[in-house]
Amino acid sequence: LDGKWGYVDETGNEVIPPKYDLVSLLFDELALVVLDQKWGYIDKAGNEVIPLKYDDTNLFRDGLAAVKLDKKWGYTDKTGDEVIPPKYDVAYSLKDGLAMVKLDGKYGYIDRAGNEVIPPKYDVAFPFEDGLATVKLDGTKFKINKSGERVF
Repeated sequence: LDGKWGYVDETGNEVIPPKYDLVSLLFDELALVVLDQKWGYIDKAGNEVIPLKYDDTNLFRDGLAAVKLDKKWGYTDKTGDEVIPPKYDVAYSLKDGLAMVKLDGKYGYIDRAGNEVIPPKYDVAFPFEDGLATVKLDGTKFKINKSGERVF
């Protein structure tokens, strides 16, 4: 309505008034919303669960969402706790138990607790799938396992 977004229920009754610049569908009881270029999450009643303070965010995956604050990325849980403080240049959603991150121009992987399982050292990297990830180091492309060992 008038360029703003809100929510209605199945019968068309307004549940959350249209006041947001952008909204997502409801996933796992939370919806991503944007207001005045700040990103956050609300519940289905319209309560701000994760404050609209972020410069960008990804959708939740495995209970965490990557969030950007002051040009750095970290992760928040569904209660709004920043479980991994923003320190990465880029952060991706968890996939196959690990999240790909970029720090100082190099890619690596962290677990959901923020432990650097595979330190950022790769020039190019892709998310894990079925226990393997494709990476590139010094012009050579190869696969690694979740321990960072080269497998082929």
